[in-house]
Amino acid sequence: MQKVLGLLLTIMLMLQTMFGLIGQKFDVYENIRYGEAERDLVTVYVPKSAYDREYNGCVLYIHGGSWTGGEKEDMAAHCKKIAMKGYVAATMSYSLCVNGTATDVTVYTMLDEVGACIQAIKDFGEEKGLNITKLATAGYSAGGHISMLYSYTRPETSPIALAFTANRVGPADLTTAAWGDVSYSLTTMLTGVTVTDEMKENGEADRLSKEISPVYYVNENTMPSLFAYAGNDPIVTPGNRQAMEKAFRDTFGENGSGYDYVFYPLSGHGLLLDPLSEKTYDNTLFRYCETYFGY
Repeated sequence: MQKVLGLLLTIMLMLQTMFGLIGQKFDVYENIRYGEAERDLVTVYVPKSAYDREYNGCVLYIHGGSWTGGEKEDMAAHCKKIAMKGYVAATMSYSLCVNGTATDVTVYTMLDEVGACIQAIKDFGEEKGLNITKLATAGYSAGGHISMLYSYTRPETSPIALAFTANRVGPADLTTAAWGDVSYSLTTMLTGVTVTDEMKENGEADRLSKEISPVYYVNENTMPSLFAYAGNDPIVTPGNRQAMEKAFRDTFGENGSGYDYVFYPLSGHGLLLDPLSEKTYDNTLFRYCETYFGY
């Protein structure tokens, strides 16, 4: 599924390029190691203009795959879009969970890897004279969850200052309110703690689920956030988009300046059936880059 979506996005990007809609050239630096784990690799896309710029912003993309699969190359088309607009882009792979099972790899492992990856991007930028001063996290599906959770819980420790976060169909509420009993297997897998019947009864399971749910960290200090959800998504339940929309609306107001929500009414998880929504999302993302990166 991810490969098919990546191929479709690449074809769309090629068509845009052919018709001259976008077109800044860029260099690609593949498979830069940022940690010791097998999958700790990042690929960086650098527009030609970045080398002569006084400072640069970077968008770091985190792939989807239910926390158990996917590859950084799945986000390549998105990176190319950003690089062609004149911004540095990067896409990382990360250690994976085992479906529904408690193991040593948890979402906290993934958050640590995001931090290590950002440090590697900073070091790479210094090596190439790029002076990357701001970074935005971005992600799709499970990658959107990781992106939001990192941005909302670890901004103070990020090696590069975080400017905003932009995510697509990311699970935001891992509690039973959004997932029903599936919440327990997701919480087990993502925390490494096997949820028991006793934990369900005494509230510990709910506490763990909230701890890994980005929506419960939304407050007046939350960084600018762009998020997209689909009307016919069979994977990420409607409770996730409803919880995110409510949390931001309650915090920043109906038309608040702290967020933008793009809805894809006809689409499923791949967000492929609403071209006008896609255009709105892209234009909003570019506006965020211009506003929060400062160029």
